[in-house]
Amino acid sequence: MFTLYAEKNKLTLRGRETLTSGSVNVYDVRFTFSADWDGLSRIAVFRAGTSGEPTAVKVDENGGCVIPWEALTKNGVLLYAGVYGTGEGGEIVLPTVWASLGTIFEGAKLGQNTQPPTPDLWQQELAGKADGLDYTTDGELGLYAGKKLLSSVPIQGGGGGGVSDHRLLSHREDENQHPISSIIRLEETLDTIPTAMTAEELRKILMT
Repeated sequence: MFTLYAEKNKLTLRGRETLTSGSVNVYDVRFTFSADWDGLSRIAVFRAGTSGEPTAVKVDENGGCVIPWEALTKNGVLLYAGVYGTGEGGEIVLPTVWASLGTIFEGAKLGQNTQPPTPDLWQQELAGKADGLDYTTDGELGLYAGKKLLSSVPIQGGGGGGVSDHRLLSHREDENQHPISSIIRLEETLDTIPTAMTAEELRKILMT
């Protein structure tokens, strides 16, 4: 916490901590005032460097406020604070001198390569509003919200939602997984195999 004492128009820093750029709502400030400030409304003002744009915040009834984030966007410069007091009707105006709160050091931040990768489009859709994935009538992988198709992507290998490499099929070793009709020319090949023959019928085939 930063603590400052305002004695009329003089402002003295009595306690401080390290400042880093990019900080938001983390630095509390507590002002105490001499009797010269009795009855005055109090506004704290902060600026980064001597040419920084001042940002004003209201001081609460306990003399507290938080350093605004706008004053902490730069680094390598001093942060200054001041207090501005006004009496009812504006008959009294009492500004303090600026007091240095110390250097604003560069704060750590996420670099381009340290940010999490952007999700794929289907992941974004799924996270936002989709119920699940299923195959479309065109054999593509579709993203659905209920029965409504949100988007779809083609599946490598095509073929009605299947895979071109049968080694990737689940339960491919189970019985009755491949009907005869699914294997090209198997039926006509099987038809060429003769039924049980007598020795004479076999002899005739061999002799022809």
